[in-house]
Amino acid sequence: MHDEIAHLARHVAPRRTRVASVADLAQPVLVVGSTLPVGQLEVIFRRPEVSAVAVQDDAAPARTGIVTRAGLTAALTGRLGYGRAVLERRPTGAVADWSPLVVEPGTSVADAAGLAMARTAARRYDDVLVSGPSAWGSASTADVMRAVVAELAERSTHDSLTRLPGRPATWYALRRRCALVRGGGTRVVLVLLDVREMAAINAGHGQDAGDEVLAELAVRIGAALPAGCEAGRVEGDGFAVLATLPAMDDIQAAASADALRQHVLAHVASPSPGFGARPWPELRAAAAWSVAGAADADELVAQAERRLRRERRAAALV
Repeated sequence: MHDEIAHLARHVAPRRTRVASVADLAQPVLVVGSTLPVGQLEVIFRRPEVSAVAVQDDAAPARTGIVTRAGLTAALTGRLGYGRAVLERRPTGAVADWSPLVVEPGTSVADAAGLAMARTAARRYDDVLVSGPSAWGSASTADVMRAVVAELAERSTHDSLTRLPGRPATWYALRRRCALVRGGGTRVVLVLLDVREMAAINAGHGQDAGDEVLAELAVRIGAALPAGCEAGRVEGDGFAVLATLPAMDDIQAAASADALRQHVLAHVASPSPGFGARPWPELRAAAAWSVAGAADADELVAQAERRLRRERRAAALV
């Protein structure tokens, strides 16, 4: 009915890519033999995308080392500047690090970071080799540490069950959107979703079943979001969706906010096809939208909660 549903937000919310293991950070590396002349190895490093190569010991194939760009540069420079002349015809094994940190692809970034930090100060920030059955990869310790910090930050702001932002982060995002609405006719929309019958599901099917339902609801809500919208878990059985509308009159704003409400409700009316025969809750939703060119987060929450209470009372009378 309203094309605005596809363009609800001017301020697109960033979507984070979750790093599950060190394999998600690793870049493929070329594997060379230890007898390859250093001069030929230097040619390989002329390609800007090559930051490291894995080295397989030709005499003992189970032994693997690494040569990084920084390590090769240091070796070729040498203490007196004669490294290249001395090493050009020497085998790559002479400049390889034969005791790198090697981890399995499934190693968590936290575990990889812990192993990296346990190394001596001189080796602490060397690249990490990621082993594989047919290919090798490498990840910089800096990238591993950044992933750990990002993971810790996400845990502090996101709900552990649904992986959605929690209440404080969601209301912060709402205030941020409201602060950006200063004239120009734009509006902020808040949709509150109320999950009914969760107590009955927990009592009749167990807490684990209830957790599975909430996690699946988060997946369904995320799949329903138009570009630029955000969702969060704001109560044990309550979710919120945030959006920013382009400039429009009051009638269009009301219609667009309700279109978003119905759009989200339609997507969460049933679980994903592979969810199984587990019980599915009833959901209700209410939408609130700001006046043109100005928005107050507390007022939006109060409006949405009042309308949600009316929805509950109306349902109780049926």
